[in-house]
Amino acid sequence: MAEAMQNTGKAMMKMNKAINVPTVTKMMAEFERENARTEMMQEVLGDAIDDALEEDGTADEEDRVVNQILDEIGIDFGEELPDAGIMSGVGTPAAVEASSSSPAKVATAAGGGGGGPSTPSDDPALSELEARLNNLKR
Repeated sequence: MAEAMQNTGKAMMKMNKAINVPTVTKMMAEFERENARTEMMQEVLGDAIDDALEEDGTADEEDRVVNQILDEIGIDFGEELPDAGIMSGVGTPAAVEASSSSPAKVATAAGGGGGGPSTPSDDPALSELEARLNNLKR
């Protein structure tokens, strides 16, 4: 045990001669000052960015616009979501027949759809599109 203590004492004396303690102390104090300065700058910049990005009423206006759009397209989050069904049948003749048996709403142009096909069964592309929309509604 005494030999281990003697070797430790010698190693400590060699390290004390190799290291300039005042220089290390000065470097540590400078590091601490720079670290504090960096933290303050980061906090100030973060607050400035938060203030610049945060406008009063922005969140309320965003919610109002989103709700208006959802109301226009007929989505209500208060309702329970229906089952989506199997997507593999989209666009197949069986899916078109299945969807045409249920009542469907077809969007018309502002002029009342003049000049276009009078029923969905007249235009196969329209029938397919209608079937896809009905599958999405389910």
